[in-house]
Amino acid sequence: MASIKTLLQDVEVVEKSPVEIPVNAVTADSRHIWPGSAFVAIDGIADNGLNYVHDAIDLGAALIISKGGAKADDLLTGINTPLVKVKNDRKALSRIAANLHGRPSEKLTVVGITGTNGKTTTGCLIDAILKDAGLRSGLIGTLGVSAPGLEARTGLTTPDCVELQRTLALFADGGLTHSVIEVSSHALELERVADIDFDLAIFTNFSRDHLDFHKNMDDYFKAKSKLFSSLSKESLAVINGDDPKSSELIGMTPARTFTYGFDGYVDIKFKEWGMSIDGITGTIECDGETIQISSPLIGSYNLHNILAAVAAAKALSIPADSIAVGISSLHSVPGRVEQIKSHNGATIIVDYAHTPDAYQKLFSSLSVLLPHGQRLGVVFGCGGDKDRDKRPLMAAAAESFAERLFIAPDNPRSEPIDAINKDIATGFTKAQHTFYNDRVAAIRDAVAWLEPDDILAIVGKGQEDCQIIGTERTQYSEVETVKQIVKELAGDEN
Repeated sequence: MASIKTLLQDVEVVEKSPVEIPVNAVTADSRHIWPGSAFVAIDGIADNGLNYVHDAIDLGAALIISKGGAKADDLLTGINTPLVKVKNDRKALSRIAANLHGRPSEKLTVVGITGTNGKTTTGCLIDAILKDAGLRSGLIGTLGVSAPGLEARTGLTTPDCVELQRTLALFADGGLTHSVIEVSSHALELERVADIDFDLAIFTNFSRDHLDFHKNMDDYFKAKSKLFSSLSKESLAVINGDDPKSSELIGMTPARTFTYGFDGYVDIKFKEWGMSIDGITGTIECDGETIQISSPLIGSYNLHNILAAVAAAKALSIPADSIAVGISSLHSVPGRVEQIKSHNGATIIVDYAHTPDAYQKLFSSLSVLLPHGQRLGVVFGCGGDKDRDKRPLMAAAAESFAERLFIAPDNPRSEPIDAINKDIATGFTKAQHTFYNDRVAAIRDAVAWLEPDDILAIVGKGQEDCQIIGTERTQYSEVETVKQIVKELAGDEN
C-alpha cells in the first residue's frame, strides 16, 4: 500500500491527481486489476491500454495513469476515477512499480547480463559461484525465477517491470543479498529495467537477432548498449574483449571495466584449456592470479561464458576457491547443450540455439568433438512471424557442418510451414536435407539415423514447454520427446 505521492516520486508528471488516496497494486494489464489498483494505460506496440480503461474501472481501479493525448481526452472525459498524466508511460510504469515495492534493487547486489547469446549459461554459472561463496542469490531469466524457496516460470527472458520489481522485493524480503538478471534488448527498449540499480553489467557478444522487433542491427546494438551507458561510476562492467563491439561499450560506460577473452590485452583469459565430450578444463589468469577450472559444460562458446562468470566473480571480490567450485558444480543448464545418450551409444544434444552465430559456434564445437569418421546430424527449424532474412543464414550454417539435416517446425505461429521452409531452402547448396511437417517425426527419424558415436544436435526449442501453431500453444518438451523416442528405439516403450 502506498500513497499516490509515493508512487509518483521521481516520475515526470504532466498533470497531477486532484486527490490523495492509497494504492495497493499497479499494472498495465486490465485483467490483473483488483480494487485499489493503479492502471497504467500503455500506448503499446500492438494495442493501446486506453482501450481497456473502462474495464479497469469496472474491476475497481483506484487510479488511471496515461500519457494523455486526443484519444485519452476522448475516452477519459467524465470519468470520476482520479487521473494522472505523465510524460512517458513506460518509464512511469517502471518507476511506479519500483516505488510501490520500496526500490528493492537498491537493497541487493544486482548483476545484469546482456548479449545475443550466452546469457542463460553465464547467469547460471555466476549464480552457482555466488552460492558456493555462501551468498544468497536469486536468478531471473529465460529459465524463469530460481531462488531459495522460490521457483517460477515467467515466459520472458526479462519479466515486465511490475513482475520484475515484485520478484526483487521477494528476494530482498527473503534475505537474499544478490540477484542475477538476464537483460534482453526488448527489456531495455521497453523500459522494463529502467529502475533497476545494476551494480555490475556483463556483455557476452553481439550478432544478428530480433530484427523483427528492432529496425536494424544499429538499433539492436543501441538497445543493448543502454545497460552500459546508464551505469554509474560506482558500478562495474564486464565486457567480452573479443567482440568487435567491445570498444564501443567500453567508450560509452562510466563504470569501471573488466575485459575477458582470448585476443589482445584482456584482463581475464585462459592460459591453457582442453575440451572433450566430458567437459572443459583449464587455467584462467586474472589480475596476477591463476584459477584451475573443471567444468562439465561442453562447446567452445562456453569458454567465453566461463570467462565472463569468472570476470564477474573477481569484480565482486569472490574468492578463487569459490569460483572454481562453483563452476565445477554446474553440471548442465536446461536446454543448453543438454546431453542424452541414444539407444546405441550416440550422443544427442538439445540446445536453444536459434541464431546464425549460435549455430556456427555450436556446430563447430560439436564437429571438433566427433570421433574420426563419425557424423553430425542436425534437427532445426525457424520460428514463424519472425526475422525471415536469418532463415537462409541458419540453413547455410547448419549445412556447412552437418552430414544430415532434418528440418522441423519450430513455433510456426500464424505463418504457413511451407513458406518458412521455402525461406530456409534458399540457404542450402546440397541435397542432404529433408523437410517435415511434424517435429516429433523429424526427431524420430534423426535418432534412428544415428550410428554409435555420432552426434545429433536438436536445436531451437531448448527448454521451451510448448509448440506454437497459429494461436494455439500445445504442451511440448524437447527433452522428454527425445527420451521417449530413445526408449522406443531401444525396445522399451514403458
